[in-house]
Amino acid sequence: MRLPASAAPLSARMLLAGFDRLVRSNLRSVSVRGTLPPAPVIWAGNHHSWWDAFVASSVLRGERHDATLVMDAENLASFGFLKPLGLVPSDQPRAGLTALREGRTLVILPEGELLGPGPMRPLHRGAGWYAEHTSAPLVPVSLRVVIRGHQHPEAIVDLGAPVQGADLAATMAAQLTALDELIATADPREPLPGFRQVVSGRRSFDERIGQLAEKVQR
Repeated sequence: MRLPASAAPLSARMLLAGFDRLVRSNLRSVSVRGTLPPAPVIWAGNHHSWWDAFVASSVLRGERHDATLVMDAENLASFGFLKPLGLVPSDQPRAGLTALREGRTLVILPEGELLGPGPMRPLHRGAGWYAEHTSAPLVPVSLRVVIRGHQHPEAIVDLGAPVQGADLAATMAAQLTALDELIATADPREPLPGFRQVVSGRRSFDERIGQLAEKVQR
């Protein structure tokens, strides 16, 4: 999703504000490990959750990256109300190149479709192609939206070091496997070690009750 400046059309700013509220109202938190290079960047992430693009938008807004999402052309045609965000149709790669050359970060989900949670599937060439045709760093991103020890799901984002296009598939597969292992073995009631919370969302019922009890005791 393009993250426009304050001078952007009101419709785009309203959409982005709505997306941020959607994340904060429905997820417990968004936590991140790693850092992004300065824009422009190619964000290459797995696509195993409905939340992926919305979480990417939240993270990139926090990083002050003006960003554009590459979206399936048919889906984009079906959701015309998203056009103010300046999304890039998947069948118009030169529009993506233009976005990168204008200094925007390009969010691409190279598996090409929404898939169930699991290991990485074969990648389409898009992310590597953009890296070959620009100087923008290609960043592998692993993202999981999971319910652990709290009522609401947590979004967990692992930003890898930039890679060459030829190494993207293997790197993304290894990175996602490592993230899944960490999630499986970490204390579900505690933040994942090495991650920082960048968005605070909905607290669990027991947490809210606990906070209320503390206030009463005071």
